[in-house]
Amino acid sequence: MESDLQELELPAFELDCREWLVASPLDGSIPDEIGGAPVVAMLSTAVIGVAEIEVATAILSVGLLDEPVDAVRLDETSPAAELLGSGGPNRSACYVVPAPRGRLALLAELTAGPSCDLELTRRFERLMTSFRWAA
Repeated sequence: MESDLQELELPAFELDCREWLVASPLDGSIPDEIGGAPVVAMLSTAVIGVAEIEVATAILSVGLLDEPVDAVRLDETSPAAELLGSGGPNRSACYVVPAPRGRLALLAELTAGPSCDLELTRRFERLMTSFRWAA
């Protein structure tokens, strides 16, 4: 299947990924698309606890904002906002980051197991509040 990723231009961005392993379609370790959405990167992290290892992943993809979304800004300095109503049996969170100009947005879908501990939740929030569009 031929991808249109080379035609898609998303402004450059910065994330503090010190607690995460990063894979991208450019290095051939993940597909260009998942569920029809162009993938920018996949991040993985783990917290080693007393009894078990807790793992989490984050898929960064690109989408179009055709209409306003129900979301809450993380803080005044970050353009990232958490989508309301996301979640499920596992601990998950979805964040949207509209591009500075146009209808494109970066979507971050973070998931962890049902026994996700507080440290993984903090890592989700630290990652997304570190988001900055590059100048």
